Amino acid sequence: MGSTNQGHEYFTAEKKYLAAQTLEEKVLALKEMIQTSKKHKSTEKMVAELKTRLKKFMEKAEKNSSVGKGKKGIRKEGFQVILVGLTNSGKSSILAKLTNASPLISPSPFTTRAPNIGTMCYEGVYSQIVDLPSILGKDLDMSLLHTANLVLIILEKIEDLPSFEPILEHCTGKRLIVINKIDLLDAQSLRKLEAKLKSKRVDFVLISSLTSEGIPQLKHKIFEAMNIIRIFTKEPGKSPSKQPIVLPIGCTVLDVAESIYKGFSQKIIDTKLTGPSGKFANQRVGLNHTLKDQDILEFKTR
Repeated sequence: MGSTNQGHEYFTAEKKYLAAQTLEEKVLALKEMIQTSKKHKSTEKMVAELKTRLKKFMEKAEKNSSVGKGKKGIRKEGFQVILVGLTNSGKSSILAKLTNASPLISPSPFTTRAPNIGTMCYEGVYSQIVDLPSILGKDLDMSLLHTANLVLIILEKIEDLPSFEPILEHCTGKRLIVINKIDLLDAQSLRKLEAKLKSKRVDFVLISSLTSEGIPQLKHKIFEAMNIIRIFTKEPGKSPSKQPIVLPIGCTVLDVAESIYKGFSQKIIDTKLTGPSGKFANQRVGLNHTLKDQDILEFKTR
């Protein structure tokens, strides 16, 4: 497998591959071999063979995940966010930072054997966050990727991204790259990483699940991905409701009224609006008025 033209880093990675006991260890070692291989004409065939082998292992990992036994379906509740990553990438720690969940967190590989679920509340809006087992483990339930609204790709380094390509083929929702453990990087390395991500024109956020750096930005990114607005209602002479009505961007007064209960719009005789979509406070608007985030509506009914 090796080549006499390769350097020390390549042969170190090759030793890791030959000693690998698990599928994930083999995949990680193969990736390292490809990355450290010297790039010249005499190694092109060898690198191509390594990539073919890596692809086969990834397909095997996907097959293992699809035949796992005892998986229970997860009921999707509202906006669903899925966390995918390699073992020890910090997915469970991120889940704990984002939600009310208390998953088992351990440095041991493949600690997460079944999906962990938590609920994130941000700006008064709730979303379901699901932490999946490692993408290379036999416990991964691929069906969840079909229904997720947003997939967070948890990485320690951007070079790991190709490992996710077979998995991401199953995704129908949006994707966000999350680089974790930035507390291990110095300022210069962090700047280089950010520049590399920007050059790839991908949506990303840099975080540390250990120090919580970047967690507020991650929550905001999730909120933005929802493509929703929050509308508050109020009764005359009283304060607006604390819990918003959440609807898609572009919704109207009519949509809000009908979300309260079907037929409610027919009882409305006057609507006053205060907020971003209005020109002034207590502006009278019709049912077809398009709303903006954090508008406040006061309905007068028959």
